[in-house]
Amino acid sequence: MRRFTLMLLSLCFMLAAGTLVAQEGQIGLGVSVGAAFPNGSSQNIAADNWDGSFNWGFYVNIPLLYTFHISPSAELYKLAGENATDMSLAFKFIVPLDQMGLYVGFVPGLTTVGDVTAPHVGIAGGVTFNLVSNVDLFTGGQYKILFDGSENVRVFHANAGLLFNL
Repeated sequence: MRRFTLMLLSLCFMLAAGTLVAQEGQIGLGVSVGAAFPNGSSQNIAADNWDGSFNWGFYVNIPLLYTFHISPSAELYKLAGENATDMSLAFKFIVPLDQMGLYVGFVPGLTTVGDVTAPHVGIAGGVTFNLVSNVDLFTGGQYKILFDGSENVRVFHANAGLLFNL
């Protein structure tokens, strides 16, 4: 009897949790364009003083709660003349307003520049606007620190893009 009760409670919890997540929002696929501004140098990565480069990428927005989303992303840009790729997982806290939302977040991940792969951490912030029922416009920035040996490189990203909610 105890096992049956435990299984029934577990099933009810799973169904309720699925319903809560489904009501909080839709999963979205996004594309962004902008600029990246690197500064500093490290053992294997040399960057100029805030010289900008074109930045673009893709991301997924996964709402776990109404005010907490996770967003895996991939961004491509130039870092000291070499191609750089950031693979990140942003943890975003949302402040919902009428037709827009403000967000701040924490962004850990990896950056690859040439043959070098370095971890990075950063912060993010921005705003999203609902254009039509399933399309949002967003603009935001990220400040990341790339760790390479005992030194680091800082990169500021400024992006804008569209999010297609599925």
